[in-house]
Amino acid sequence: MYLQNDNARISDFFGFDWTFRLDEEQSYRPVQLPHDWSVEYPFDENAPTCGSGGYVKAGIGWYKKTFKVDPKAKGKKVFLLFDGAYMCTTVWLNGKELGHHAYGYTHFEFEITDCLFFDEENVLEVKVDNSQQPNSRWYSGSGITRDIWLKATNEIYIPTNGTFIRTEGEQVKISTKVEMAQQKNIRLVTTLLDHENTVCGKAEMEITNPGGYDQVITIQNSQLWSDKNPYLYKAVSELIHEGTLIDKYETVFGVRTVEFDPDKGCLINGERVKLNGVCLHHDGGSVGAAVPKKLWHRRLLLLKEMGCNAIRASHNPPDTGLLELCDELGFYVMDEAFDEWEQLKAKTAGSNTHESRGYSEWFKDNYLADMEAMLYRDRNHPSVIIWSIGNEVPEQTMEDGHILAKKLQDICHRIDPTRLCTQGNDQIFAEPKPATDDFLQILDIVGYNYTGRWRSRAETLYYDDKIANPNWIQLGTENPAAAGIRGDYRMDIPVSPWQRSYFAVPVYVGKLLRYTMSHDFVAGDFMWTGIDHLGESNWPSRSSSSGPIDTCGFVKDHFYFYKSIWNREEPMVYVFPHRNLDELKGTVLPVLCYTNCTYVELFVNGKSYGKKATSYPLYGMTETYNHFDSPSVAANTDDLFLSWDIPFESGNMEAVGYINDKEACRFKVQSAGKPTKIKAAIDVDSLQANGRDIAHIEITFEDENGIQNPIASNLVSIEIEGSAELIGIDNGNPNCHGSFKGNTKTAFNGKLLGIIRAKKDKGEITIKVSSDALEPAIIKIISV
Repeated sequence: MYLQNDNARISDFFGFDWTFRLDEEQSYRPVQLPHDWSVEYPFDENAPTCGSGGYVKAGIGWYKKTFKVDPKAKGKKVFLLFDGAYMCTTVWLNGKELGHHAYGYTHFEFEITDCLFFDEENVLEVKVDNSQQPNSRWYSGSGITRDIWLKATNEIYIPTNGTFIRTEGEQVKISTKVEMAQQKNIRLVTTLLDHENTVCGKAEMEITNPGGYDQVITIQNSQLWSDKNPYLYKAVSELIHEGTLIDKYETVFGVRTVEFDPDKGCLINGERVKLNGVCLHHDGGSVGAAVPKKLWHRRLLLLKEMGCNAIRASHNPPDTGLLELCDELGFYVMDEAFDEWEQLKAKTAGSNTHESRGYSEWFKDNYLADMEAMLYRDRNHPSVIIWSIGNEVPEQTMEDGHILAKKLQDICHRIDPTRLCTQGNDQIFAEPKPATDDFLQILDIVGYNYTGRWRSRAETLYYDDKIANPNWIQLGTENPAAAGIRGDYRMDIPVSPWQRSYFAVPVYVGKLLRYTMSHDFVAGDFMWTGIDHLGESNWPSRSSSSGPIDTCGFVKDHFYFYKSIWNREEPMVYVFPHRNLDELKGTVLPVLCYTNCTYVELFVNGKSYGKKATSYPLYGMTETYNHFDSPSVAANTDDLFLSWDIPFESGNMEAVGYINDKEACRFKVQSAGKPTKIKAAIDVDSLQANGRDIAHIEITFEDENGIQNPIASNLVSIEIEGSAELIGIDNGNPNCHGSFKGNTKTAFNGKLLGIIRAKKDKGEITIKVSSDALEPAIIKIISV
């Protein structure tokens, strides 16, 4: 039973006890929300979603839930809030249609008070129509893919997203919207709490009418929010009538300033910050688009370790949980509205023979509501520092395209005057039809997708536009990442903008990265992508291999390329490829090394192949002639990495990093024998018995000497006993077509990931990982 407490405001998670069926199926089956049906069916080369959508099943899905509410809730206003459903969603309660919502990435809410039964069972039905395919240039998922909530308030209340908090110095301005049907004397009390829940400010005012009300509170010695210090405050807004609390609404916020300057780039709290960013699509690999918050937490921690400090939500408003984590962990976010405006984009990946569909069909009727939904929901997140009104829209090259760009940017400025806007432009200096000057001049921040794609721009990058338009704020909104398939060391991979052989990758992306890091006027860059995502692929691939982290969250070699440049606080050295390659002894192969040390010496089976150093970062003299803050070093390369061409032999390979002639770190790779032992590691000691908590199981294989085998391809099964269930299994191989929802899969290049979810009863959980004739690995945890 729902709405079972006496609080002034009730918010119940509404994702349990649903049933589901596809339109062509006869019977319903139990599911839990969030839910993505597309990952539950086999990959199919002929699926209408095509390679763009990941070769998955889409179609029409039906959800049903029967439920009761506490009769004591009668007299309250009751709302049903969907955080997101993909797409074209229609909702009925007790046979009455509540409404329809087209876009798959914005929240929507219905007041259901008048059609809700308080004394008998209610029936809620939801139709999700994702049948018009292909309608996305990447994997979208299908279903009620984000959280759903049942909420109750009194007649006088603060609506969803009804507060707006702005900070200037130590002053906090809180705007609060209050809904009431009849005039009453209400006291609005806003209390500010610091990270330890200590009161740090308070304001009160008397109101009698519905509307918006402003209060200003000063926080003495406020802590500033940044990526290095993500300090959060909370505003608690209370409505009190005749001494009785009738509503309580909480808003998390941070105190910080954001500026963008044509010469200095991005400044946070007055200090210059380079946006070391990645584009992130919204799927979570084996769980599809129904991504648990804890899965994002694991991924964001990896990106943090890599030195990433900024996320571009590509190319749609993200899940609320992701933004909450960016607030908590310290990431700067580009919050993006659309990939498509009025002009349809072709969904060409994967030899598409279908007529493309897309959001452009719904844009004119829905763009305003969808923009407002994103802006009102996200404008209190301190992590959000830029609004993006679109990505690679064809309107950028059209004569009147700037008119629509200005209209969308004006909506952002109206609802949130504190942040600047951009758009990911992929046609700057393009041929035969470049982005128009009118379009680019409209934008607060000129966003560059694939800066060096055309002619001399491959060398000059941002420089030509800096000279021609010195007042432009320039930002790399999307550029190629150091990418590829994890553990793929083929020497003959055909060169494309997205893939090339391992030794060529850091050369390809390194020039732009070095330019970005060393030129203050370039505010930063968002590489495409930070993590591999489903879709945007060509069969037999069902996912993109565009990031330094795969769909499992396993890091690739090039993860350490970015870490060596972006995260220079702790000495590191990394060398590859491994010593289990299928190569003849004596074959000359490139050995690559990523490091932030001054220089590195490479050893193979004890033999030194010499010391090498990179020139990055270069610094000139300081203070007086011939004075250097750090000792000069004889660099071998201007590249951002080191390499040796040496004859291949099995055994061990070791890189030793030196700083100021002292050993700072070392990294060793050893040949492994055949797998004799399964290693299964879980990232928690216990799960919360709430039906939602998850854990990750990382599975690897060792030889008899305890050395991890990097090429193991054993068939693995995962069995769960107790209060948990397996919700995803993946190996990171983009060409693997095995089910994400079974309990068996082959390891890929030595690794496999399982994701388990707690049930609602507490107790012991036993996880058994088996493979062939090897002794199973057993993990025991508890659900509490």
